[in-house]
Amino acid sequence: MKTHFWFLFLVFALAVSSCSVEMEQPIIGTSSPTTTIPSVESSPQKNVVTTTQIPVGWADLHLTGRLVYINGSYSGDTFSLQIQVLNLVTGEVITIFDAPEYSWIYYITVSPDTKQLIMSYSPPPGDNPVDQDLYIMPLDGSKSPQLLFTPPTAEDDYVEVEWSPDGKYIYFTHVNYHIPPEPGQIYPLYEIYRMTFPDGKPEKIAEKAYWPRLSHDSTHITYVSVDLFARGNKLFVAAANGSNAHEVVLTGPQVPDIQDAPIFSPDGGSILFSAPLPAQSYQPNWFDKLTGVIVAKAHSNIPSDWWSVPVTGGKIIQLTDIQASGLFGSFAPDGQHIASYSLNGIFVMKPDGSELTMLMPNAAAIPGTVSWIP
Repeated sequence: MKTHFWFLFLVFALAVSSCSVEMEQPIIGTSSPTTTIPSVESSPQKNVVTTTQIPVGWADLHLTGRLVYINGSYSGDTFSLQIQVLNLVTGEVITIFDAPEYSWIYYITVSPDTKQLIMSYSPPPGDNPVDQDLYIMPLDGSKSPQLLFTPPTAEDDYVEVEWSPDGKYIYFTHVNYHIPPEPGQIYPLYEIYRMTFPDGKPEKIAEKAYWPRLSHDSTHITYVSVDLFARGNKLFVAAANGSNAHEVVLTGPQVPDIQDAPIFSPDGGSILFSAPLPAQSYQPNWFDKLTGVIVAKAHSNIPSDWWSVPVTGGKIIQLTDIQASGLFGSFAPDGQHIASYSLNGIFVMKPDGSELTMLMPNAAAIPGTVSWIP
């Protein structure tokens, strides 16, 4: 079984006892997906949809739409992951996928027509090596997840996936954990691909890059770029096909060395991103050294805040002062609020960081994503 899969569970076990958990960033490889083969395989378990109700403690915010997110829960001594849909008006929570034991969900994205979702998913190992591939399922939970395409090799993993708002493409981050690093290499090699949906062939659009997010008009992509042999990373913006890539240069009295989870503002004029305060540089602890954790995995573990910068670069603005780990954001369809996933829970805020309100706790303190849909 792949070491990185069991590492997730080892980290989670440590988190249960220490009230903290590590957010794994994409790690890096060079094998390219060259063929797209629709799969007829589906999860062996029959999918069961369940519904619960929670109080609408945020009613005074007059939020509308639904949040689609990853949830972790316990049943006795058993830990499991679910994909849930929260109705922000009624408080109804629908569990559309209850992942089987020993599986893992890392990242989800919802189609613009809100009929389907794609997830970065490691199914139960069974008799085969564990891998993290892209699976698709209907948002109503009427079918179990199906493999979206067959990877070129068993060692290829896909750790992040985003649907373009126009519905024409999916973008995803590829990594191969089995490629040995060169001497002095700090990061593995992440690559961003895009594929015409549903039956196109993957095309590489960025190398040494991860965290792809699309502008609301689908014309541009922002992502995080890394130097494989130096600490820190940089924000980049490019055309949707990867051309004309350029750094978004950050300025100000304090510029963080680490930037993660970028997202375009609805008007495309700025980029929000997660970053720690500049004074907080990461130093590997004994557990990191013991398990071989590299710096790229540690970025989102650092208590961070939301910042913004003009898309053309310039002075950065710190939007929050929350020191939360594992931040991931999604704008409301009307652009008036942002839903933010963190290891503490899911909260909402205004685009300027004001009126921050917790919606629900993240009791299992797992990493994940959230999508705000109508």
